Amino acid sequence: GAAMSATIRKFSLSFPQKLIREPILHNISIKFGVVFNISRANVNDEMGYIELSLEGTDEALDQAIKYLSERGVTVNES
Repeated sequence: GAAMSATIRKFSLSFPQKLIREPILHNISIKFGVVFNISRANVNDEMGYIELSLEGTDEALDQAIKYLSERGVTVNES
């Protein structure tokens, strides 16, 4: 069969402080087989902000974004 082709897309994520301690990126990596590569991260007492690229199949990326959004992460594609 044909190999699943991987796509790389860049995002910026912002999320409330309560999510900072949760391993949300680790979770999408495990659940959906998405590879993440953080280019910039900024966390303060109120908010977390991360710029990153996600690599995976289109379906996996869509599922990962949906998962993050459902947990209260604001996802913007750069």
